[in-house]
Amino acid sequence: MKSIDLVSRLRETDKKIELLICQKARASWLRYGDSCTRFYHSTLRWRRLRNEVKGIEVGGIWCEEPSTVRREAKKLFKDRFKATKDFKVKLDVVEFKTLSPEDNLSLISGFFEEENRDAVWQCEGSKSPGPDGTKLGFYKRRVCSSIVMHPS
Repeated sequence: MKSIDLVSRLRETDKKIELLICQKARASWLRYGDSCTRFYHSTLRWRRLRNEVKGIEVGGIWCEEPSTVRREAKKLFKDRFKATKDFKVKLDVVEFKTLSPEDNLSLISGFFEEENRDAVWQCEGSKSPGPDGTKLGFYKRRVCSSIVMHPS
């Protein structure tokens, strides 16, 4: 029993330390991060330098000329994200799941009154389906009973 107590106390202490670190980081950001300070601008400069593309290899030769880098980057993205006639996007070896023609037809086909009635009747009546607050019991009593009583 003592080892279980020690483990639970250790976990509690770890959570408290983690919360303290998060609060300190948040306080530091509120104090320095959003104002126009040296810290803020040095962070932006560091991020800009880290994300900068300095050059590109073209045909086995390293090139740092901005116009060439721009042209090759545009060509790379244009080739990579080019749509084909069958509208499939291909990214190297990544395969995207697609619907079969039968599944696609079932998704775009219309709904039958019986399907709607069955869907409403399968739901619990005390639940609210949306922000209007109308419970499903209302629909069960009013709408679906009229469909059952007066089929078209």
